[in-house]
Amino acid sequence: MIEATFTRDAGGWSEMKISGHAGSGEYGFDVICASVSMLTLNFVNSVEDLTGMELELELADSGGFLRVIKPQEMTPNQDQVWQTLFASVVIGLENLAENSSEYVAKPAIQ
Repeated sequence: MIEATFTRDAGGWSEMKISGHAGSGEYGFDVICASVSMLTLNFVNSVEDLTGMELELELADSGGFLRVIKPQEMTPNQDQVWQTLFASVVIGLENLAENSSEYVAKPAIQ
């Protein structure tokens, strides 16, 4: 089961943690895991490309874990990019959980 936790504070979205494996298919051919990976890694790549910032990531060597924390120093424009793209990941994972609830838990929002 893939679980996602999104943190929101007074400044908006600030952290995401994604963990687990879907187990919906053979290793390397699991389309649910691939979907979650694509959503989250596209977020990271897009934020870095559109803001010019390099994000600090926490990843498990064996896969199945990603943690991204909002950088401390962001301009208002960089923050707007972060917030918009982050909201897109939340929507994507909520939709995936709704349609594949046996593999993806409903995201927790703190």
